[in-house]
Amino acid sequence: MNLLSQIFAGATGVALIAVGMLEIFFHGDRRLYRLFLIKPEEVQAVRMWAMNIGAYNITFGLGLASGLWMVNFSDNAASGTAIVIFCCASQFLLGIWLWITEKRLLVSAMGQSLGPGLALLFYFFFR
Repeated sequence: MNLLSQIFAGATGVALIAVGMLEIFFHGDRRLYRLFLIKPEEVQAVRMWAMNIGAYNITFGLGLASGLWMVNFSDNAASGTAIVIFCCASQFLLGIWLWITEKRLLVSAMGQSLGPGLALLFYFFFR
């Protein structure tokens, strides 16, 4: 796995963990209502989804970190590469799905798809 694909995959992992933390611990913070497209009276209703999506994001971020560790520090780089490719492809497609299901989240969808998309691009086309 080349350096650029690893950099974009790593940045995606860090972003997923950070966003997951926001979703789990700060989805009710008034400063983030605009980011999450929720109103104050909806916080309790979206809590379950925010907590679960946050956990999914953190899990994918840790998956990317584990895969990158395997690529660089284990005897099983091919398995690490497979984990990274799976996580990046999933996030790329999930970003597209986010935009399809909620057009107002175009910037979030682009943010979710750009890093993993670039990691895939550099992996598959610039070996």
